Amino acid sequence: MAFPSSSTAFAQSSCALPDITRDWLYQSTMKMRYRTAYNGDGYGVHPSTTSFTMHEEAHVQAGKVILDLHLLGQNFARGGGTWSYQWTGIAGAKVCKPGYHRYGAAVDFTRFDWGSNNFVDTAVHGKDSRLFMRRRYLAVIATFRKHFGTVLHCHNDPDGSHWNHIHADRGRTAVAANWGYQTDTTIIQWAARDLAGVKDMAIDGDFGPQTTKGFQLLRERFGAADVDPTKSGANLRIWLNLIGRHAMADKEAGAYTVNESMRAEAAAEGE
Repeated sequence: MAFPSSSTAFAQSSCALPDITRDWLYQSTMKMRYRTAYNGDGYGVHPSTTSFTMHEEAHVQAGKVILDLHLLGQNFARGGGTWSYQWTGIAGAKVCKPGYHRYGAAVDFTRFDWGSNNFVDTAVHGKDSRLFMRRRYLAVIATFRKHFGTVLHCHNDPDGSHWNHIHADRGRTAVAANWGYQTDTTIIQWAARDLAGVKDMAIDGDFGPQTTKGFQLLRERFGAADVDPTKSGANLRIWLNLIGRHAMADKEAGAYTVNESMRAEAAAEGE
């Protein structure tokens, strides 16, 4: 079903729409855990499996994110290993307050764990001093954009509250990119900085001259001269898959380039 506009969603706080309660995403072995505190290093503490209530569509779309992260770990893990996805940290889902949380259409994510100390903690790694950890967080953000309309995080934080979690709402198959939309622009800026080496790139959601140059550099490195992400959802998914693979593998832009199998995969993901 179609979710209401933002103006409607934020106009009231009563709960609405059907929902389900689950303690897993994608499959029953991939549990969710509630973040209860932080340790001395700033990482979230997630002591036990927890059930969360959300709209069924949000659960399905979040499951697609987890499947994609599992496949990235299987095929593009840093160092060439094979990582199997284990569990997901959550801060909340359906809450009776203004916004998409009241519909169960928004979920707040805190950790993504592949086991063997391979993970992303959203309170730390988005602005980590280590490039490979910032890249891994970027891989998660790019993957979320394939399956949710809005993705808020430490570099797309309109109210200052998303420094420690990823908020995703209005699950859907990715539509064409919109450079007036901060969810999309910040992904390109982040990729230009941490994959293409544009070290002074500001990740501010403003698609200005600097971002335009960074986008063109990525386009050249990706071999994507004919793939305009603003023209179709399939084209955007090609870009998101390229960003996710480079970022998870901890490789410079250009290690992977557009090919026919990637085009077919992106088209199939929209079916």
